[in-house]
Amino acid sequence: MTILDKIRGSEKLQYLKWWDIFILTLILFLQAIQSSFAAFSTLEDSAVAELPEFTSSVNWQAFSHQAFLLLLAFLYLWIRHFDFSVWTSKICITPKGILMGVGLFLGLAILFDLYFIAASYLLPPTPVDSVYYETEQMMHPLLQKLSEIDLSLLVYSALNGFYEEIFFLGICLTVKPEHRRWAFLYSLLVRYSFHTYQGNVSALAIGFLLGTIYYVLYTRMKEKNMFPFFLAHAISDVMGVGILSYFILV
Repeated sequence: MTILDKIRGSEKLQYLKWWDIFILTLILFLQAIQSSFAAFSTLEDSAVAELPEFTSSVNWQAFSHQAFLLLLAFLYLWIRHFDFSVWTSKICITPKGILMGVGLFLGLAILFDLYFIAASYLLPPTPVDSVYYETEQMMHPLLQKLSEIDLSLLVYSALNGFYEEIFFLGICLTVKPEHRRWAFLYSLLVRYSFHTYQGNVSALAIGFLLGTIYYVLYTRMKEKNMFPFFLAHAISDVMGVGILSYFILV
């Protein structure tokens, strides 16, 4: 028996241990968490922040970087002799799954719009930070947004939707039932931590509001399917977390 065989064991791993989740967190998100908090520490206003511009070059670089980290994570799971069928059996691309993903995006987009509107009354944004910042546009906001979409954004968003949600809904919930609540709470903290570069208003919503909704909806599914969550996440990466500003001109 080789050293690798001893490490992997004879039986496939059905449940991950806490140290598996921690190691995978380091592989997938350590750099993102560090850079996010570094950016957060430089914000003049910790509540809100102007989002950075993502060019085609940045998207392709991010895609390559995430693909590499995802490969490392899967390599770790392979060494651990993890049973990947635990996940593949819960990823089904079907017409129903596509509709659910689109519906999930729309529902959460409206909820986020209401959240940001409420937050704007409590923490009045500067013109730059406002979700509904009034600018002179030559095109309708929706058409303007669609015109900015390119292949790099679509490809990266598709990967990022899978990358993040396979961690939160896959890795973090692949624990024994009695440990799932703690894994869920841990996942919320991780989701929040690498979105702090957007400011606390956005990071709290993405980390705790969206994270909780995804968890509740997924765990209450009779037939578990992670694909709608991958898709909803990917669409939000393309279009943004809100939608009303595309149709309500102020």
